[in-house]
Amino acid sequence: MSKNKKIQEEVSKMMGISPSLINKYTIVTALFIVWVTFFDKHNIFAYQKLKGMVTQMELEKERLNDEIAQTLIDKKDLELDHEKFAREKHLMHLSDEEIILIEKKKK
Repeated sequence: MSKNKKIQEEVSKMMGISPSLINKYTIVTALFIVWVTFFDKHNIFAYQKLKGMVTQMELEKERLNDEIAQTLIDKKDLELDHEKFAREKHLMHLSDEEIILIEKKKK
């Protein structure tokens, strides 16, 4: 029996698989899969990190779109009534007036 056959049989016994499945193609394929999974530039860990960043950026995009919508509403209020905007948003008042703030509780 040749030396390669003995090595194949020993490896197959250690791994618990058939000796006919151990050949150069399966070994190279397994090594390729391990390389791409763990050692490549675009491995699983980098993919998960990028996926998390995309999710975070989408949430930030939604938040910024909400802020833009609120800013457009404030701009329209400012264009329609300067005094009301100054009193409500910047708490400006005349010297003989008193300001009473009533805050609404958020649910």
